[in-house]
Parts: sequence; C-alpha cells; structure tokens
Amino acid sequence: MAALRTVNGRSPFHARTDDVRRCGSATFSVRHFAPTRVVVAVVGEVDALNARDLGRYVERHVRMSKQLVLDLRAVDFASAAAFTALYYVSVHCARRDVDWIIIGSHHVRRLLSICDPDGQLPIVDDLAVGLSRLDHLAQCRYRVAGAG
Repeated sequence: MAALRTVNGRSPFHARTDDVRRCGSATFSVRHFAPTRVVVAVVGEVDALNARDLGRYVERHVRMSKQLVLDLRAVDFASAAAFTALYYVSVHCARRDVDWIIIGSHHVRRLLSICDPDGQLPIVDDLAVGLSRLDHLAQCRYRVAGAG
C-alpha cells in the first residue's frame, strides 16, 4: 500500500492492512481505520485486465463504511478502463450513500482531465484536503440526522 502520511500530528492510517490482492500489474489493499471510513490503495497499473477487479474490490470493502478514501497516488498507468472502474465506484457509492474521495497520481489526474472534464468525480489535491472534505460531509450528515 502506498504510504499515507500523518495529518495534524495524528496517524489515522496506522491500522493494519486488512486485505491485499495482487491483480495483474496492480496491488489493491484496504485499511479500515475507523468504524465508518475505509482506505483502498492501489499500486501499479490500472488497465483493462484489472479495472473491473478494482471496482469489485472497492464494492466488497465499502459495505459497512460511510466514507471511502481511494488512494491512487501510486498508480503509474491508468487506461480508459480505469475511468470506467472509477465511474462504477461512483455509482456504487451514490447508491450506498457513501461519501468518497480520490487522491490521484499524475496519471490518474490526466485521465480524469480527459474523461471527466466537468469534474464529477471527487478528486482532491492531497490527503489533508480530502480528509477535511470527508469530515465536513460527516458533520453535515450528523446535523441533518440529528435535526430530524
């Protein structure tokens, strides 16, 4: 799994890796570091051989979570099939009411600039910004649930 750095003096990603799967030229791994937040990291290449597996891997590990951090910083190649996998993850998260973010490498950002020019997928500049966004969404969700 790509190393996730410490944020604000805390290390929220210190939990053990729960599942690692080698798929083609990529490795997928997951960490559940909070009851409601899961981190899925990808190292290597996401292409036609493993993009569907990535979508299914994320789907399987997001079941009990309300937030997903999809860490693609160590992806060194992303084909059009990778975009299809990200769109699949987006639909799955929307159906399950899961807030999510993508932290992407240069290759992922380039792919999204071509395939997602309107910026519909939730890519963020860095981990701190992404976690802040997820924290804000969780607070909004809590306020709405508490008001009703």
